[in-house]
Amino acid sequence: MKARISTEWLSGCSGCHVAIVDLHEKLLNLVDDIEFVRIPVLMDQRGYPRAEIGLVEGAIRSSHDRESLLKMRESVDKLVAFGTCAAYGGVSGLGWLYRDDAVLDKVYGGLPTTTETDRPQDAPVLEHSVIPIDEVVEVDMYLPGCPPHPYYIALAIKVLLHDGDSVMPAGTVCSQCNRKMVKRKGVTLKKGAVTALESDICFLSQGVICLGSVTLERCRSQCTNKGVSCAGCTGPAMAVVTEPHLDIRNLVAKRMSLLTDIDEDEIRAYMTKEAKTFYSYALSSRVIYGKPAVEIREWAGERRCSSV
Repeated sequence: MKARISTEWLSGCSGCHVAIVDLHEKLLNLVDDIEFVRIPVLMDQRGYPRAEIGLVEGAIRSSHDRESLLKMRESVDKLVAFGTCAAYGGVSGLGWLYRDDAVLDKVYGGLPTTTETDRPQDAPVLEHSVIPIDEVVEVDMYLPGCPPHPYYIALAIKVLLHDGDSVMPAGTVCSQCNRKMVKRKGVTLKKGAVTALESDICFLSQGVICLGSVTLERCRSQCTNKGVSCAGCTGPAMAVVTEPHLDIRNLVAKRMSLLTDIDEDEIRAYMTKEAKTFYSYALSSRVIYGKPAVEIREWAGERRCSSV
């Protein structure tokens, strides 16, 4: 009997659902074992049919998101936080820094073509903040990625179908990166840079902030191997998630300082100032803002928390 898979799309961009289609031949390899009974981008199914596996994309931003998630949880045996938004809030989690009325004021207020009365009166009520789905329901598996890599989507389905030979690896982006860490002198901090001249040398060794060493590998390290530093889109590494004292900026600052002669405090201060960039994919999750060493809202500033 085929395992039934149901999917839901909350506040997200649909990129995670598109990644399912990107399975290509891997999807064909699974057709004997699974069938989709609900998938918003491919079929018109308004209800929530029973299913063994549920994939939920997107974070919770509105009352509609919350209601849909609860219905999804009730209809499936195992629920997967599908993508970084569902797992950690994702980039939409930047809304966690602002009051919901500030977001609405930015969209509908003070513009030449909009007035207070232009706000939709029957729209779903915004939640107090953007939150990952595990703050509302129990999650059985996390599959972060922006979007998840097709390789790991197929692997996750295998694991959920009790394939005894399949496990989800827990390494960092560095584990799949072809670049080499080397010690360098005379290197300066390249603020704002995402590329470096030497294609075979670690970005940190060249003074470019790269989050590969603190990010879970769910991407096959495509960015770093193609010449772009890791932005952390697959969420924090397991060590960062499980250890309260470990923080992204402290770990990166220490490693870069050891590889160069850049002062550790300079790196840490820069990452703090640009927290909305370096923490953007997971800042609305308790695994980040709940750490005693992380003060995202304070770093962003009181003024910026009340206006967009």
